[in-house]
Amino acid sequence: MLEICIENKSYKEKTVLKDINISLKKSEFISIIGPSGCGKTTLLNILASLDDDYIGELKKDSDEISFMFQDDRLIPWLSIKENLLLISKNKDENKIKEFLKLINLEEVLDFYPNSLSGGMKRRVALIRAFINEPKLIFLDEPFISLDYPTAMQLKEEFLKLCEKFNPKVVLVTHDLSEAIYFSNRIFFLSKNPATIILEFENNKNRKSNQRRVDEVKNEIFEKYPNILKGEI
Repeated sequence: MLEICIENKSYKEKTVLKDINISLKKSEFISIIGPSGCGKTTLLNILASLDDDYIGELKKDSDEISFMFQDDRLIPWLSIKENLLLISKNKDENKIKEFLKLINLEEVLDFYPNSLSGGMKRRVALIRAFINEPKLIFLDEPFISLDYPTAMQLKEEFLKLCEKFNPKVVLVTHDLSEAIYFSNRIFFLSKNPATIILEFENNKNRKSNQRRVDEVKNEIFEKYPNILKGEI
């Protein structure tokens, strides 16, 4: 369970978020989309308990959470094994090897981050997000700036791990196709002060094929042509 009620979030005298209400169900995947600068990352930080300076209430049934960012954030002077051991609660090297094997990266265990491609580093960051089998995962545009084949591989591996461990997931993205591909529900935000202007139920299963993604995307744009501008 994850429930958030934000009455008001301000920086000095500027209101950034207002009247945000989200309730996340077991093993549900939701996405948050809104115009650039509207407060998506601020909302994500509040949901992850990284920011408690707001008026409202947050309820979580577990503190077992992880975060996956726009960049890999691997420590360059530590090997891949050392990076993952640093995060791992049980410090089990065999478990780390098993996780890397799930995405065919077991051979990089003793490599350093600067010897890996950008895509490989993101895949290690993906394993880091799951290494403690969290109940709740927050994603801040982790597939951005990757070429299409690398991004699709990472997305498929992410879904494979979701199916194995069944976490609740909150994704912040600017990419509507990505949100449709992953999500059970999509929350669209307005311009500042950001509030939820549309909660879209994506009734098909995760990992829709591209044709289905395009159909849903067209359906949304036909009804709400300015939705990505934060207008309805």
